[in-house]
Amino acid sequence: MNKQLLIGALTLAASALQPIYANEISQNVRAGISQPNAPENYLELGLFHAIGDGPAQFGDGHYSDSGLLINGYYQWNDFFVESYSESGHGMVVGYNLFDTDQWSLDFTTTTSIGQFNYDNDGRNAGFNGTEIDEELTVGARLTGFIGDNVLQFSVNQDATGDHNGTTLTAALGRSWQWRNWNFHGLVGAEYATSKLNDYYVGVSPESALNPRFTEYKAGDSFNFSAEAGVTYPLTENVVLRMTARAAKIDDAITDSPYFNNKRSSALSMRTSISYVF
Repeated sequence: MNKQLLIGALTLAASALQPIYANEISQNVRAGISQPNAPENYLELGLFHAIGDGPAQFGDGHYSDSGLLINGYYQWNDFFVESYSESGHGMVVGYNLFDTDQWSLDFTTTTSIGQFNYDNDGRNAGFNGTEIDEELTVGARLTGFIGDNVLQFSVNQDATGDHNGTTLTAALGRSWQWRNWNFHGLVGAEYATSKLNDYYVGVSPESALNPRFTEYKAGDSFNFSAEAGVTYPLTENVVLRMTARAAKIDDAITDSPYFNNKRSSALSMRTSISYVF
């Protein structure tokens, strides 16, 4: 099961003289951003604890995990590097292609694909000897700010030639401020091609020689996810975050013989505390 690290806070500054950029949507809603902003360069360190369950190759799918989180953002002219471990992606290197008062389009490269459902998209690392975080993808990310809502579309294409799979995602988020508490909600959907799914959970004729498995070819999939969370600044630089998530995983993935626990949903709760430099 792919376990992503929790992220903490993002400090933002906007100026009429600065170019307009849009962060990954999970960062926008957690930071309470409802319009394009020029993010400051920053580094963030913290600790997280997570519990959850979902489809799994072994056992009942329940897990508990703790660890270190490292996040940051660096921008130079129209180029940027960002690492938001709760976003469902690895490190993203990108270039802002254009922006308006409401929309921003980025060219992106990232080290993960098909992880839109954050804690578990069903394509677990280790199946077929694959490591999901090693995939290099290229794509584009379009972000729109409509009223108090943030809308984001993205496309990612395998750049390694391992499977030539593609994902398309759409997400809608919003935040609500109450005193020093920032509450947020986020819903999304992901479409993944059969080439990508079959690479991770398909069972080839050679692998089917193992009596434990039967041959299986995975098809296209639609996954859906939702999350709700809250951010609270304990001090000027120390931030507490709590997030609950749920994901619906397509049967094209969980029908794979690799799964012992074939449940089609994944749930998780995470808490983190981080220091923003």
